Amino acid sequence: MNENDDICGLCGLPGADKIPHPSHWPDERVPDTDLVHADCEVEECARASAMCQGKARDEFLRG
Repeated sequence: MNENDDICGLCGLPGADKIPHPSHWPDERVPDTDLVHADCEVEECARASAMCQGKARDEFLRG
């Protein structure tokens, strides 16, 4: 294991502690590594969820 193995795919900092969830809100940033910090993932998911409103939100939640 090298020092880059635990880099968060959302913030780019070390110490990532989980595998990212497989589904994403429209416009949610998708991690570019195999791990993320749980807090970064929660923050990004909440941001993208708040941005997705109206018809787009309804379509996403039904799909």
